[in-house]
Amino acid sequence: MLPNDAPSPLHEWNRLARENTENAVVSSMFEATAQAADPLEAFSGWLLLGTAAVASFMVANSEKVLPLLGQRGFLTCGALLCLSCAFGLVAKFFAVRCRIGVQIGAAVKRTFAEHLATYEVEEESIKQDADAMGINLQTGIRIDRVLGEYLAPWPKLAVWLATRYFRKNASNPQIAHLLILRNLLWLGGLSFLQAFSFLAFLASGFLHAAI
Repeated sequence: MLPNDAPSPLHEWNRLARENTENAVVSSMFEATAQAADPLEAFSGWLLLGTAAVASFMVANSEKVLPLLGQRGFLTCGALLCLSCAFGLVAKFFAVRCRIGVQIGAAVKRTFAEHLATYEVEEESIKQDADAMGINLQTGIRIDRVLGEYLAPWPKLAVWLATRYFRKNASNPQIAHLLILRNLLWLGGLSFLQAFSFLAFLASGFLHAAI
């Protein structure tokens, strides 16, 4: 007989089933959101290419552009173009990190599921034999050992950062998606600044040409 305040096995089963399903839905939402990195990367890449082309044109034709904009306007427009290119380059860095995270996550998810399914069949046989022999065995995947073996060849700084990240987010069921989302947010913010700098260049060019 269970105490009045103790959850029954059925209630606990229901709670775990709901939490697992909710976590799976949230994971699918994160995975779908990560797909936004592709159009953002394409937009940033095209804008970076266009900005570099405009900057090259201005430098190659400085003797014609300089009298039109004036020295101050030429320097201002050049600085804004350089700023836009800088934002674009950093955005590409985060786009690459986001793409790598998505590809690694998909590969690990697929292979981990395959290995886990194989192990669960073998684990069930081991448990049955252990019960028949009256032996108590600790089964299950040792995540600490898996992470330790995986991080062993990495540089010490990378191991420290990865260990710190895992410890900080150990209780978060969406730990696999947090870095991807963070890179995606950086990509979106930098792409916005890249576009804003280019628009500021256009506005500055028209303004100084009209003065």
